[in-house]
Amino acid sequence: MRDGCFTESLPDEKFLDALGDEVFFLFSNLIYRISGIRLGIQKKGLLISRLTRRLKALGIGGFYDYYQTVRDDAVEQTEMINCISTNTTKFFRENHHFVYLGDVIIPELLRMKSADKVIRIWSAGCSTGEEPYSIAMTLQAAFAKTGIKPEGWDIKILATDISTRVLGTAQSGVYECGQLPDSVQAEDIRKYFLKGDKWNEGKVKVKDAVKGMIRFSRFNLKSRIYPFKKKFDVIFCRNVMIYFDEDMKRHVLSGFHYHLSDNGYVFLGHSETMFKMDQFIPVHITVYKKRAEGHW
Repeated sequence: MRDGCFTESLPDEKFLDALGDEVFFLFSNLIYRISGIRLGIQKKGLLISRLTRRLKALGIGGFYDYYQTVRDDAVEQTEMINCISTNTTKFFRENHHFVYLGDVIIPELLRMKSADKVIRIWSAGCSTGEEPYSIAMTLQAAFAKTGIKPEGWDIKILATDISTRVLGTAQSGVYECGQLPDSVQAEDIRKYFLKGDKWNEGKVKVKDAVKGMIRFSRFNLKSRIYPFKKKFDVIFCRNVMIYFDEDMKRHVLSGFHYHLSDNGYVFLGHSETMFKMDQFIPVHITVYKKRAEGHW
């Protein structure tokens, strides 16, 4: 999920009248129980606009009727979360993060991991995929810059999101040319992307050498247990926790701390903070390092 920059279209008047505050809070509590996303009453218009599409698709005439449908239907709950999730992102967003990743963290990992040659990175809230692909390109560029051969290294990027809709786009790896920022050089476009022709003209597709580094999967950060067997060296979770309350933030950051390797890194969004967590040390702009055990 990503913070948005779109204007909501006005819903039909009959739907606006149909969602009273009482029913809104039924939805708000259900959405929080499912995803950890907290919608205050000021988001009522957004909820109406987003869910009106779903009501029309199902032929349901009112919000309370839809609430009764979605309350006990896990499949429809996924559709609802798809509707209310905001997913705005771009390649190399907050580029200073990728500069720090490529210039500081990856060279450090290449030195520290020279024996086992295993690197694990998690993009939590990957949206339509631009973030994990940017991470993969940064990794490849760092290998080239250091002169270390990637052969023999076991490098995997896990990219997760709660929305199945955006994961479909991410897995395809197909984007409009205009989605590539001006900072991406023509040489890098040739290196990491295929250009479309005929009916795909004006589009690019991420090359298999980049896609092969990433595994996309649906995952809900509200989950009680994070079922990961190996520790992550780096976790990106940017512009996701702005939708969470304090309890949910504490739950997520505790999960990150547990699943980070010693001295691992967490990247947050530009408007997010570590929220009173003393398990991490700030090392860069909204970048934090896991504090070594025994040094609290």
